[in-house]
Amino acid sequence: MVKSAKRPGQKTEKDPFIFSQEYLLQNQADLVSSLCLIIMSGLLFKATRALSAKFCMVQHNTTNLTDPDEKAMYSIGRADNCMILFYALLFIAIHAVENEYFWEKIGRRLHLSKTRMAEFMDQGSTMPFMAAIVAGAGYVFVQEDLIYNLTSIWDHTPADEMPMLLKFYWVLVIAFVVHQYPEMYFMRVKNEDMPDKIIGYTAYLIPILGAYLTGLVYPATIILVIHCTTEVLKALSDVIESAGHGDKAQPLYKIWSVAFILARNAIAALTVVTFFKLRSKSADELSQFRFLCCSVVLLILLGLQLYLGWKFVQTVLSWRHQAKEVALAQKKADNFWQQRKEANKEAKKARAEKRAAKAAVEKED
Repeated sequence: MVKSAKRPGQKTEKDPFIFSQEYLLQNQADLVSSLCLIIMSGLLFKATRALSAKFCMVQHNTTNLTDPDEKAMYSIGRADNCMILFYALLFIAIHAVENEYFWEKIGRRLHLSKTRMAEFMDQGSTMPFMAAIVAGAGYVFVQEDLIYNLTSIWDHTPADEMPMLLKFYWVLVIAFVVHQYPEMYFMRVKNEDMPDKIIGYTAYLIPILGAYLTGLVYPATIILVIHCTTEVLKALSDVIESAGHGDKAQPLYKIWSVAFILARNAIAALTVVTFFKLRSKSADELSQFRFLCCSVVLLILLGLQLYLGWKFVQTVLSWRHQAKEVALAQKKADNFWQQRKEANKEAKKARAEKRAAKAAVEKED
């Protein structure tokens, strides 16, 4: 029997309806990248250039544009929301392409289960972004000549203005955190897992937004580098563990544990130092209201370190409890097989004695 050929445009059972949920999930990268291209194409036309520039380019320049020797400085403003929206869409497209053409293919070759595959793709796709945050901060500090003079960051804190590279960096960081919320839908996160993820993303977003709005961007950039470095180690360990190489992941977990403790202490110390540096400024340099806003952000950041440290202790205790349970179960299994082996040996000995007694009886007869 010859099957009839599929006519052009004819839908099969596997083809989702246009703009259905499955259609959006399968074509998220194409749809979002097309929207980004439409926004960027507005730069080509004079009528839409100003509007498109608000989405693509850094806004709120505060310097004298007629002076070529003056360094360009930028402040925060309403147009930053447009940039955050545009680059959040761009991150969604990058995330989808990364998952489809890299992590998903590797996961299929490893023949991972559904649960391991979800963990593998989640941690694997996040790891390059965290590494990019660390590398981007290093590039900004090198370009602004701050890498060899980190103590000067408190001279610019709180910052009413910031260089273009630093502002662009922070807009990208905020856009990355914002894009994580819709990414849960595209990654098909289970409903029971969403509350924990939303809390985690919000715990990122609140101090990051607070630091950006209050001008704590210089010390907060160092804090981001410290935190994201540990996150890269954690994500790498989880990826190796999800790939089925638990023995290779254990040394990385130990390194991450040490780095996590050091990072929490370093961030807490940097937060306290920043608070006292702000407190030492005069009323002309820093208003009372600005100081209170900065103090609230620093207090939230310090509280977050305490919370993360408490969660880490709970995690380590649960790991030890699980390790004890596994060791106890292994010991019971070893005892069971040892008893089984001894019972088999006794039964074999009894059968041999029985055969010997029977042979002796037959010999006497």
